[in-house]
Amino acid sequence: MNLDATTFALEILNFAVLLWLLRRFLFRPVQAALAARTQAEQQQRDALVTQQQGLDARAQALAVREAGQAAQRESARQALAQEIATLRSQRLAALDTELHDEREKAQARLQREAAARQEQVDRQLQARAAGFVADYLTRLANPAVEAALIELFLTDLAGQAEALRPQLRALAGASATEPVGLFTAFPVSEALQARVAAGLQAVLGDGLTLRWTQDPTLLAGLSVHLPGHQLEASLRRGVDAFQTLDPAVALPAPAVNGGA
Repeated sequence: MNLDATTFALEILNFAVLLWLLRRFLFRPVQAALAARTQAEQQQRDALVTQQQGLDARAQALAVREAGQAAQRESARQALAQEIATLRSQRLAALDTELHDEREKAQARLQREAAARQEQVDRQLQARAAGFVADYLTRLANPAVEAALIELFLTDLAGQAEALRPQLRALAGASATEPVGLFTAFPVSEALQARVAAGLQAVLGDGLTLRWTQDPTLLAGLSVHLPGHQLEASLRRGVDAFQTLDPAVALPAPAVNGGA
């Protein structure tokens, strides 16, 4: 094949036409498609950036919210701990009060029981002592002891005559028509009766009516019954007949067995 200028020129023209056709119908659509694709990708990237920014903002908001909730939880925990501590202190104080009250009640109960036992023991001891004394005094009782007690009564009466005369005369004069009762456990000799009568008249005044009566419950001794009062020196009640002289106290009359 011979290459001449015309052919070469035609080849160049064909190549130029081909380039134009390629540029016209191939390169531009491809470039437009690539540009469109690039723009779409850029838009997607922009959307992703925007979405990422939104997610970051949301994550930040969630972090702030979580921090606030954590602070609230911590505050609530501290408040709950304080409330529990307060309730615990109150309960412990209440328990201490209850225990103190229970201890006081138990102590009071023990004291009452101890006092009751001691009282029972004291009553038993008193009963035994009273029984012993009563038995001993019963065995000691005899006319000689009674005569000694009457002598002691007369001695005390004479020694306190001046001080007792107004009061005893007032008692005796309260019922002048009633006789003065004289009680002894054993029969009294006439001489001793006369001495007792003289001693009483020296204090109570003349004109008294005396009535002698035996009362074995005296064990031994003398009991003088005035209106509203009683003077007694005996093994039953003691030998100090004038210790508790009180005209306002009326003593019961003893049981008597016959007359002397």
